[in-house]
Amino acid sequence: MKKDLDLGWFDLKKALQNTDRKELINIIRDLYRYSEENRRYLLARSINTNAEPGILEAYREVIKNEFFPEKWHGTLRYSVAKKAISDYSKASGDFAGTMELMLFYVENGVEFTCKYGDIDEEFYQEIYSAFEEFCTRLETPEGKTLYAGFRERLLKIRRKTKGMAWGFGDGIKLRVKEIEIFFEDAQSDS
Repeated sequence: MKKDLDLGWFDLKKALQNTDRKELINIIRDLYRYSEENRRYLLARSINTNAEPGILEAYREVIKNEFFPEKWHGTLRYSVAKKAISDYSKASGDFAGTMELMLFYVENGVEFTCKYGDIDEEFYQEIYSAFEEFCTRLETPEGKTLYAGFRERLLKIRRKTKGMAWGFGDGIKLRVKEIEIFFEDAQSDS
């Protein structure tokens, strides 16, 4: 017999295929009860996120809590905030919601440095990298439809980052300008 650690997806799949519907629902219920992360994932995977905005809000809270927790100071674990974005995207398949979370992550990074002052180079690299990924996705055919809804927020980020250290403010300013030109050109081509 295989050790538990040697068992993989195919072993589990085989076992689940022999499980009746009621037992599968019980297994999912247990996973739901096991952790908050499981609850968020199962809800995002199973319920229309457009019809239930509370699902997206739960992921926003994870991100916000890394920057501005209700108690004490944030631990600012980039990996936790970025995992929330990735988990939402994988579970829901909601491109617009994923873009919302990506920009929300950047906005919280900007607010964090506005509130606490100059941070270190790693901080700015993490936030700028997320901003760059957001902008790259915004320039895709699917992202183009979202620009109008994000434009004011992008301009606000540009204003707030003016003069920020490590070239962060300059990088944001340049990238927002590139986005504006991209969408002006796209509009004139239409």
